[in-house]
Amino acid sequence: RYALPPYAVSLPFSSLLSIGSGPFSSASSMLGALLGAALLVQLATTRRGSPRLSGTVPVWLAFLALCGLSFLWSVAPSVTVNGVIVLASLVILYVALALTRFDRTTLRRFENSVVLGGVLVVGYGLAQLLLLGGLPKTDGGAARFGNDLLDPNNQAASLLLPLAITAWRTLHADSRAGRWTYGAASLVLLLGIAMTGSRGGFLAAVVVFATVVVLSTARRTLKLGLALAAVVFLVLLLVVQPGGVGQRQLERDTSSGRVDIWTVALHSCREYCLAGAGWGGFPEVYKEQLASVPDAKVQVGGVAYQPHNILLLAVVEAGVLGLVLVVLALGITLVSAFRLPASLRGPPAAALLGNLVSSFFLSNLEYKFFWAVLAYVVISQSVAQ
Repeated sequence: RYALPPYAVSLPFSSLLSIGSGPFSSASSMLGALLGAALLVQLATTRRGSPRLSGTVPVWLAFLALCGLSFLWSVAPSVTVNGVIVLASLVILYVALALTRFDRTTLRRFENSVVLGGVLVVGYGLAQLLLLGGLPKTDGGAARFGNDLLDPNNQAASLLLPLAITAWRTLHADSRAGRWTYGAASLVLLLGIAMTGSRGGFLAAVVVFATVVVLSTARRTLKLGLALAAVVFLVLLLVVQPGGVGQRQLERDTSSGRVDIWTVALHSCREYCLAGAGWGGFPEVYKEQLASVPDAKVQVGGVAYQPHNILLLAVVEAGVLGLVLVVLALGITLVSAFRLPASLRGPPAAALLGNLVSSFFLSNLEYKFFWAVLAYVVISQSVAQ
């Protein structure tokens, strides 16, 4: 009730709120550690029974164990150790949340905190755009919201969960004032996704809205109004392009380089996809294999590039077994989301589908917002039991 909301609010801010440069120096990491410790103490001391164990728990624990074992054959052992430590912190927190019994009050607080964090981070981006000289740039890159946070593409993905919640509440709020408030919040979050310039995030936001509209039991007029408002708002952004927002989504000559990265990753499968190159080893694999793929262009980010696809990430770094475990865990989560009661199903299912779409273009298994969506499904399951 008290440790989860601050953690949820901090998720989209990344290292903007931090006290150092290490992987656990951000406010979200420290709040996550506090939350995990509180949950473990609660599990050890409470007499209430745990909810029915999600089938994803043993699968993700098996995946974590596999990634840890990959140290033995990793192409970059030190990177593997550091990566496994980060992954372990996320998996253990997810398991602790899956073992904790939640009620509707706690679920509501979690949702409110997620929405607050999303709206606040978009407000920060708007302040940059309007008051602080424009959105931040990277070396040789365009000005995009998220360059100083999670990176633009992951920043867009982090806004999908609050977008799913606000879109659903727009249709199901008890009052007209509530519907207008959550409708306005949905448009703010859409604006934030547009400011990132992420085309994958743009597509995932459309999937989130479509899923909410399809699963909603609200009146058809309300669903039609929400859909039209979203479409008109997005079209205006793409046509007017205020402050350059929406421009990148229409640029045909701006290549993300993903096809070249995927080509190198697929070429490396001949050597690495059976057992994996070791968790976190893709940059080393990319560096090694790039010269063998003459059609692939050298990317600006060089050897630090990630596979930009969650399935390629799993198979190149953790092998065929790792890919099977990831697909199995995500499949169980998706089925669980759609089996929730109608009153709870919409936001978790929409957020999960949106994140799966974005994960086709991102390798985000080590990001807290990705695991927050998975946790949202198991928290909703606990409330439904």
